Order: sequence, then structure tokens, then C-alpha cells
Amino acid sequence: MATVVTRDVLAKQLADRAEITVTAARDEVRWFFDTIAQSLEKGDEVRIHGFGNFKTAQRAARLGRNPRTGEAVKVPARRVVRFSASTSLSSAVKGVTGFSALRATVCRATATAWWPCAA
Repeated sequence: MATVVTRDVLAKQLADRAEITVTAARDEVRWFFDTIAQSLEKGDEVRIHGFGNFKTAQRAARLGRNPRTGEAVKVPARRVVRFSASTSLSSAVKGVTGFSALRATVCRATATAWWPCAA
């Protein structure tokens, strides 16, 4: 079973690494996530190199179905957060390393004839 990484876990790791108190580390972790949330609330895009991009998108109103009764239900329009993982994060999760990771990064960034991206 995978380990769950919470804000407290991040704060404890930051405290150990930066040699600061856990309370100060919790404040920094809270500040980091609050800054991302505030940027998204304003409609800004958040790009973290090597990790991914966060941005908001508008979902249109649509007609849904109540799964229990089958009755049509109006689902209102709403704003949602979208996350797009960076190539390096995607490669790390997939377990791709070395030349394959480099090739995936280059193929995504450039589409040139001299770099064989097929297959």
C-alpha cells in the first residue's frame, strides 16, 4: 500500500532538511499551498518546473442523470482546477529513466526531423 503524504509529513521533512522547527515548517508549507490557491482563485496559471502546471477551466452547464432514478438533472456551470504533470514527473512515475526520459522530454518539446520521435 502506498504511503499518504500529508501537509504534516511535508512539514516534518522540511523541518529535518532545513533544520528549523516543525511549527515554522508547517507555516511555510501552509504558505506554499495558500499561495497556489490564491493564484488559482485569481485565475492565474501556476507553473512549477519539473512538477507540473495548475490552471482553472470553466465547465459548461450540462444535463446529467440521477443514477438511482434515471431522472434528468441540470448540472450547473462551474470553475474547476486542472493539473497537467510535467514530462519529468510523468517519466518518473512511469519509471522511465536515462535516455528514454530525455527522448520523451525532447520529443514533447520539439518536433524536428532530426530527432526520431516515432515509436
